[in-house]
Amino acid sequence: MIAGPLFHIRAEPDTVRAVHLPHFVCLSDGADKSLCHIAHFQAGGMTLESPTKINNFFAVLANPSFSQIGVLWRKIRSAIKFIPIHSLVLIYRMLSAADITLHLYLIPNDHSLRKAIEEEETKCKSKHVPKSPQTDPLYFGAQYQVSGPPDLEITPRQLLFCYWSPGEQQSYIEIYTRGMEKEIRLQVNGQGDGNLVWEALVRPGDVRFSALSSNTLTGAAFVTTHRRQLWDRMGQIQPVLTRLREAQLLTSEEEEEVRSERTRHMRNDALLQLVERKGARAQEKLYEILSVTDPYLVQDLEQSS
Repeated sequence: MIAGPLFHIRAEPDTVRAVHLPHFVCLSDGADKSLCHIAHFQAGGMTLESPTKINNFFAVLANPSFSQIGVLWRKIRSAIKFIPIHSLVLIYRMLSAADITLHLYLIPNDHSLRKAIEEEETKCKSKHVPKSPQTDPLYFGAQYQVSGPPDLEITPRQLLFCYWSPGEQQSYIEIYTRGMEKEIRLQVNGQGDGNLVWEALVRPGDVRFSALSSNTLTGAAFVTTHRRQLWDRMGQIQPVLTRLREAQLLTSEEEEEVRSERTRHMRNDALLQLVERKGARAQEKLYEILSVTDPYLVQDLEQSS
C-alpha cells in the first residue's frame, strides 16, 4: 500500500547521512510499524528496505542510496480497512460556473496530491476556500458521505477513499447551490458507522472572489513587472515565507528550501521562482503579503512604473 509521496532525490555519494521520508499512516492507534518499508524504484524494478526509525509522520533511512524512493506499508488482507490514514478535505469554488459550485476533495495528507489538485483547479479558474483541512483518521477502501442543508445539490453523496497518484484525475464531490444568503454546514461521515470525521461552516464571504475573477491580476502583473527589483531589494523574507505557509501556498519543506540558500539574493530568487511555478494567484498573494510586510518597497516600485 502506498503510504507517502514518491521522491526523486539527487545527491553526491556518501554526502547524506539520513533521509526523512513523510508518510500518512496514523500511528496513534498502534499500527504495526514492522509493516513499514522503504521502496526503491530503479531500472523498472522495486527493492524494499527496512527503515532505521519510524516517527509519527516520517520514516528515517540511514546512509541511503538514492533512486526514486518512498514509503510503503505492507497490506494484511484482514486489516486493509483498519490502517488509519492522516487525511485532508480540500474545497474549491469554480469561478467560471453559474451560481455557486464547490468541489470537495477527500485525500491522504500528501503534498504532491494537494499540488496536483491545485494545478488542475487553477486551470478551471477555481479558487481555494480556506477551511481547516484535517480530518479524523480515515481508512482506504471505506465509503464516506458528504451532507449539508436540504437545498444543496451534492453529487455524488458518497466517495470511496483511496489513493490516486498525482498524475491521475482526483475524485471529488460537487456541491451546488443557486444562492448563498447564510452559512452552510458541511459534514463528512463514515457510511458504515456514521461517525463524524470532518465538518466546517462555509460562510457567504468565504466563496466571494469577485475581485479575483477579473482577467487582470494586479498583484501578478506587479510581481512579473518588478521581478528584477524584487530580487535585488527584498530584505527580510521570513515574514513573507511564514504568511505564504499560513495561506497554504508553501509547505514547510519549501520554506526550508528557500531559507537554506546561502545569500539574500539567492533566497529572493528561490522564493520568486517558487511563486512563479505556482501560478498567477500565488503571485497575487505574494503581492498582498509584501504590501503588508514591506509597504514602502511596494509603493516605491508602483510609483516608478
